[in-house]
Amino acid sequence: FEEIIHNMGGKVLGDTPTAEQDYGLNKPGEIIHEVGTTRMGNNPKTSVVNQYEQMHDVDNVFIVDAGPFVSQADKNPTWTILALAWRTSDYIVEQFKKQNI
Repeated sequence: FEEIIHNMGGKVLGDTPTAEQDYGLNKPGEIIHEVGTTRMGNNPKTSVVNQYEQMHDVDNVFIVDAGPFVSQADKNPTWTILALAWRTSDYIVEQFKKQNI
């Protein structure tokens, strides 16, 4: 991240975590943004929800949190959660109008 900031002409503020601090990364279970408990994918045998976070086995259930993420990014997933929830909301309205749910 420091290289990206530098290449954009910015200046990193604050201290960078060291190797002794595990570079600021924590083990699973020690961070508040747990993800991946209800995996997203096209195959019902290997995932819980489809691309719209709709359960494969229950049409009227949507999981719009970080559960459908297939992996954890290095940073806070809030904006991704919001974007996917927005897309899912649009999909729910569209499907409701078509009387599919």
